[in-house]
Amino acid sequence: MNADAIPARVGKYRIDHVIGRGAMGIVYKGYDEQIDRPLAIKTLRQEIISDFDDSESFLKRFATEAQSAARCLHPNIVTVFDLVEHERRPYIIMEYVNAGTLEDVIRSGTLIPIRQVGEVMAQILLALDHAHSKGVIHRDIKPSNILCPSAASIKVTDFGVARLDSLDLTNPQGLGAVGTPNYMAPERLLGRAADVRADLFSVGVILYQLLTGSKPFIAFDLPELMRKLLNEMPPSIMTLRPELWTEIDAVAQKALARNPDDRYQSAERFIESLSAAIEARPHDNRVPVDLTELSRTSSRDDATAEELSASLATKLSSSAADALSRSLAHWLGPVARVIVRQALQETSDIDSLVACLSRHIRADADIAQFRQAAEKLLREDLGMACAFAQETISDAEIKATINSLVPAIGPIARHIVIREARTAVGRDDFYRRLADRIPDEHEKSRFLALRERSAASKTH
Repeated sequence: MNADAIPARVGKYRIDHVIGRGAMGIVYKGYDEQIDRPLAIKTLRQEIISDFDDSESFLKRFATEAQSAARCLHPNIVTVFDLVEHERRPYIIMEYVNAGTLEDVIRSGTLIPIRQVGEVMAQILLALDHAHSKGVIHRDIKPSNILCPSAASIKVTDFGVARLDSLDLTNPQGLGAVGTPNYMAPERLLGRAADVRADLFSVGVILYQLLTGSKPFIAFDLPELMRKLLNEMPPSIMTLRPELWTEIDAVAQKALARNPDDRYQSAERFIESLSAAIEARPHDNRVPVDLTELSRTSSRDDATAEELSASLATKLSSSAADALSRSLAHWLGPVARVIVRQALQETSDIDSLVACLSRHIRADADIAQFRQAAEKLLREDLGMACAFAQETISDAEIKATINSLVPAIGPIARHIVIREARTAVGRDDFYRRLADRIPDEHEKSRFLALRERSAASKTH
């Protein structure tokens, strides 16, 4: 069957039409005729599955992850009913929710009452708390994955593909991790494994948006976003809305802490702190808005495009596009230029582009060769390799840091430095956490001067 063809049925379920497409998956509207129930049916794009040499092993692992998601039975989670394999392709059978999304609510420009912000956040966090208790981490929490089926309730969706990155669907350098960059925790951009605190960071971004109407970190490409996440604190919510108060700002800042050790360690604790902060000061008594109405009336045509969702045609240099065309032409000939131009218009990230182009090459060995060359070229042109290198702590820097810290805290410095080099989120976090170990202010200033010299050497 053609990779883009829509099957009439998968298992006992009827497929009607496409209701959504993403970089990795396709969602169909379907129907269970036996019990007269509409469904959402999600599958992976064929080019994603084709990347696996051992498709049998992949399908078994995919089934295991889908079963984990199916155990998440909660009123604020879209239910997974079944998993069907059809023509060597997995299909997740899910509850169909005919609703707009929290993204649509945000795009409407309406700032909902603070107490209602707390209620929406509590529902999201309760859903995550339930999933986390089942060992399921979402990894792609964002407003477009939060449905608004009624005036005051929400449902979190996409738990059915929540753990796809555990199936090796990520780039080995960590720069292609499953997730949406604007909502992705800093450690994920550095290629580290997600835990519950990565989900909570994403919720922190949503909280900031609901309170202010703006994202905490505004960037127009991934390298800029990485630099901001790893080196800057989000602006206080009170700079955007002076009528808000310090207690709720403290919750937002803690949720968005760069290092996961400094964030809320559980969804339950996040809920407790946010509820206390909301009740700490007088707030508006406006009647709650109708989330369903807002999500359905929001105009997507008038909405500002997501900063990082612009097509690669607007980001990639013409010389890099030409080089990519020449590389692909090795297998496809002159038509490669047309294919690359079209793919650049249709994709917004490196992994989607490379997957799109790779499916035009037949042999696995040739695909691997093309992917390696293309990813290197693209990351260099978009500045990602440079941004990643800027945050890498070298062995020489670790040694120099140990030598500098020993006079201040003694022989334990070696153990602490090595541990922080492994767990710190970026170089600024590395030096800050080590400086916090130094009790003497003079010694602390001397140590931080080392960080300034190191940063200067990185820029030359």
